[in-house]
Amino acid sequence: MCLRQRNYFVYIAIAGFIFCSKTFAAVVFEPGVGIGVEYTDNATLVQENKVEDLILTSYVGGRASENEGSLRYDVSTTFNKYNYTQDSYVDQRYLNLGAVADWEMIKDRFNWTLSNYFSQAPVLSLVSNTPDNLQDTNVFSFGANILFPISARQNFSLVPLFTQFYYEVLFTDNKQYSLAANWNYQMSRLTNVGLNVSAREINYTEIDILGRAPEDTTFTNMAIIFNGQRSRSVFTADLGATNVKRENGQETTGFAGYLNWLANLSSRSSFETLVSTDLTDASTVAASVAGEGVQVTADVIRNSIINLAYLREDASLSTSIFARYNKLKYSDNTSLDRIIRDFGLQFSHPVTQLLSSGAYVNYNRTKLIDENRLDKRFIVGGNLRYNFSRKIHGLFDLKYRKKESTFAPENYDEFSVFVSLVYGFGDVSRPTRLGSF
Repeated sequence: MCLRQRNYFVYIAIAGFIFCSKTFAAVVFEPGVGIGVEYTDNATLVQENKVEDLILTSYVGGRASENEGSLRYDVSTTFNKYNYTQDSYVDQRYLNLGAVADWEMIKDRFNWTLSNYFSQAPVLSLVSNTPDNLQDTNVFSFGANILFPISARQNFSLVPLFTQFYYEVLFTDNKQYSLAANWNYQMSRLTNVGLNVSAREINYTEIDILGRAPEDTTFTNMAIIFNGQRSRSVFTADLGATNVKRENGQETTGFAGYLNWLANLSSRSSFETLVSTDLTDASTVAASVAGEGVQVTADVIRNSIINLAYLREDASLSTSIFARYNKLKYSDNTSLDRIIRDFGLQFSHPVTQLLSSGAYVNYNRTKLIDENRLDKRFIVGGNLRYNFSRKIHGLFDLKYRKKESTFAPENYDEFSVFVSLVYGFGDVSRPTRLGSF
């Protein structure tokens, strides 16, 4: 409860900081309200004794942003309430907040940064994301970017950062303190080389009924960085090593690397490749874009990723294709070691100036390396979106989901229909769609 009170204080402070600033006149504010209804033939996502339900949804949200001047920020918040008319679950309420701010206190020398993300995430990553497997989570960070120009081609920077992770259910709340030192040298107009040295200490603050807390951990990383630009591509490479020291005296060092290459295949299409591996903590990975499928623990994990993405924008069709391979190895809970394979395909077609249609397919395959468990999950669906006016839009969405697991109680299939109407900012969230599966 105290943590929630602190979260609400953070929200109020952010709002006050923004709306009381001298640049308020330049703020872009977008409110939003909406309603929705969803029919599902399997609200509890089980194989037998399925329960049909009609879920009524109400939504309110808003966004405030400022991208000029010394203070720049973007804050958005949504609140969704779900009424399960057949009582498959008690009514649910979900608050979400995303806030980022950057204050340039000294031009080209000193910036303060702040971010806060409050959302819902699964308690157990391999269990379907029904309301009884969701928890509130919050990630708050505050830091600075201090720049020291050395010459026209060289600069040095220091980045101190504080990050706090909160989980409503899991006993893995933690505070992270980090300091990064970066040296950058411009070899040519389009090529840079640099050196990064960073240290990060993780203090786990949650205590169990026996008065024990997870072991604190310190990460130290050193890497050489290359980045450059060509006529039709941009790349970044990071090669180094990470040392890990734990409170119990255990220590290990391993390779860390990152390669990102973005190529513009034509004026309408692009292809992106991401390859990375590192020793890190589960909280940081779970909060990242590629965090779906990660079980949050206090372990040190080896996180290895290969991600491919293709985008194409034509006048009559937008196409998005992605494929991901993710291998996770846990230091203590080795039964959680897993290989995740994802594939997704999405199309969008503007039927008229006011009506657009879309279709999507997602496939996820998760294999526990040391356990006899394999999960396969499928999603296929389509939707229609109609803009009644500049600020009012409606959505009609059909979706079919299926899960096949060697752990039989997790098998299910579900068909659902969702209709929503929104005025202004945002969209109504589908009640059973949090976390996709």
